[in-house]
Amino acid sequence: MSWYKDWFNSEHYLKVYSHRDLTEAERLVEFIIKKTQPEEDASVLDMACGAGRHAIAFAKKGFSVTAVDLSELLIREAMKNSEQNNVQIDFVVSDILNFDTVNRFDLIANLFTSFGYFENDDDNYGVIQKSYSLLKKGGYFVLDYFNKNFLINNIIPTTVLSENGKRITQNRLIKDQRVVKNITIENNENTSVFYESVRLYSCEEILAYFDKAGFTNLSLLGDYQGSEHNKDSSQRLIVFGQK
Repeated sequence: MSWYKDWFNSEHYLKVYSHRDLTEAERLVEFIIKKTQPEEDASVLDMACGAGRHAIAFAKKGFSVTAVDLSELLIREAMKNSEQNNVQIDFVVSDILNFDTVNRFDLIANLFTSFGYFENDDDNYGVIQKSYSLLKKGGYFVLDYFNKNFLINNIIPTTVLSENGKRITQNRLIKDQRVVKNITIENNENTSVFYESVRLYSCEEILAYFDKAGFTNLSLLGDYQGSEHNKDSSQRLIVFGQK
């Protein structure tokens, strides 16, 4: 089983990333809207939506939102969160590469480093190809990914968090052009171990993928505050491409 199928269906995932909140998501969505200028009734696809915070932020703006994720657990959490925020979202459980619909979208977003999970470069590129195929002419695809140079120079080898009787240890390293994170969760006498493995693509490689898929008008941001992208100092690589 691929690591993300196991990890994203674990209740521990939400604990590890509990610091990622709706406020941060709303800030990023604001910049995406400002940059792409969608119509008020635009259709939005959130690819790999997780617990739904970005999908909810888009829906609160009045857009028609479809949100897709492989994890049934995260989709259930996203449905609960959308009900609490009183928004209507069409949730779908599906692998990104297998997802298909007759609908075409004005805006597609792949956010919070939901890219580079596959071992095969062709499959990772397939995510960008899939986005292009699902867009309306003139629509935008937004990819929010880590910035390779910044990550290599600022990687934190180990972090430890204690919360509600649990000790969460995360060990990170770079190996074979991938950033690998081993996550150990200790709760009394119980220990669970998970890991993440994400392909390290440079800005140039990502832009080449966008160009190969057919996207035009490529532009970049470097963080969730909307700063210009700098290949060395920016924490994020947020790419905008138009069909």
